[in-house]
Amino acid sequence: MVVKYDDLKVGEIGPKMDYGAPYGLVEAEFKAYADAGGDTNPIHQDIVAAIKAGNQGMIAHGLYSHAMIGKMLVDWVGAENVKTYGGRMLGMTRPGDIVYFQGKITKKYEADGEKLVDMEIKSTTKTTYVRGEASCDAKMSDDEVLKNLAKGKLKVAIDWDLAGQKKFELTFDAPNVKVNPKRVVGDKALMRNWIRADKDTITAEFIGKRKPDSFWFAIIVSRDSIVGTATVAIPE
Repeated sequence: MVVKYDDLKVGEIGPKMDYGAPYGLVEAEFKAYADAGGDTNPIHQDIVAAIKAGNQGMIAHGLYSHAMIGKMLVDWVGAENVKTYGGRMLGMTRPGDIVYFQGKITKKYEADGEKLVDMEIKSTTKTTYVRGEASCDAKMSDDEVLKNLAKGKLKVAIDWDLAGQKKFELTFDAPNVKVNPKRVVGDKALMRNWIRADKDTITAEFIGKRKPDSFWFAIIVSRDSIVGTATVAIPE
């Protein structure tokens, strides 16, 4: 798609991109980036080293996410038109995450014969914690169902010993929604306790299309992982 300067409006989203959908980032990508970039810190490649460092699992390189922002800008206007971009890291990106990138236009102007655009750029990481099947009154709107799911309460009971005896019970209760207890599963992020209650946003999404009698859902935790600014020239 050709970007036209006159079509851009301050306050609107310009470039946007997602990466990792639908199944999330994989650990092999972090290893490949480490080999290519020369940053072989084991917290990006080895789960034991990452846990010892207090990260509760492998994390992506910060510059890995920055590189994706650069790709979004290059795809939008071309490498020769990206003047500057940068940002600060607010949260970690992990295997299984889907990352969303966007640039919000804050200023349009001309300088040195070029048509320039300033933007606020942001990288948002989405992590799935719980998936399950549920049902509810067919008259409930989609928004109401998802809001009720996001208010749900999750309980995990684990009893395990080296003899192989184990108990693992995961229950999820949400207002006015009946969750099938036999079809609720926790993703890796739940077991690693990656949530930050003071910084993360919890929402719910349908998995596939909602049916009148039942539906599948996911509980999602979102966080801004990078925020910053960028300036690009819009080619004629």
